[in-house]
Amino acid sequence: MIKVLIALALICYSSTPTYASGEDLPPELQSLDFLNSSLPITDEIKGKAPKSNARVNTIIPFIQSSLPKSTVKTITRNLAEPEQIFCYHVTKKPANYTGYTIDNFAIIDYCGELDVSQTVTTYEALFAQSPNIITARSSCSIEPQVMLRFIRGIDTTDVLLSSPCPSFTIFYAGRLNSFNIKQGVIDDIIAQFADNRQDFYSPAFIKQTQANGKPTSDQEAEKYEKQRRDSEPVMSWQKSTPKETSEKPKPNKGWGHIKLNM
Repeated sequence: MIKVLIALALICYSSTPTYASGEDLPPELQSLDFLNSSLPITDEIKGKAPKSNARVNTIIPFIQSSLPKSTVKTITRNLAEPEQIFCYHVTKKPANYTGYTIDNFAIIDYCGELDVSQTVTTYEALFAQSPNIITARSSCSIEPQVMLRFIRGIDTTDVLLSSPCPSFTIFYAGRLNSFNIKQGVIDDIIAQFADNRQDFYSPAFIKQTQANGKPTSDQEAEKYEKQRRDSEPVMSWQKSTPKETSEKPKPNKGWGHIKLNM
């Protein structure tokens, strides 16, 4: 049954490169289910998958309870419903380093944007598989390897993958929370990005970013407009409609409307 669902999911994305199936994944990740309910919500599979907030509820309660109460909803939404996920190889920032950083770690190079398969396996392995998480404290020091930037709108949540000290750290709004994880799981996730190494160029420096975005086609413009309308808050005065009344208008009274009987 799982193989059939995998095949259907891959058909939906036939216009993009073929993704690894469950049998092609490392042993630690082969138990993950590639179901529509765990795929990111996109135009291609809308109507075939549950509503987008279904994935938020799959995040391990231990992780949710460890995050700051004031930002936990935003963090879990960013992790469960990212619009893009970028990958960077990072290291501890050397003394007198003047290059590019992310969360104060030096960027070695860029390892691409996660495709659908990588998004699903990474999300499930880190945030939805309780047996992968080790709640006992570890005495090892974090060794940064890969930083994943989960992007939703202009909001970002970063996840640092560490090995040989097996852990991952969530960065959001100047705060961080670390979690210990099975060594084999974190190593397999990091291994997905080991061979993809590209030079990092600042998008801002070469003017490839815009603060408000810009649709490149009429179809994109329509999609953005629909999303804006769907997410726009309804004000209290917009909810009420004028009440129809059968009452007769009251006669005008006051100065200027005095009826003189002459």
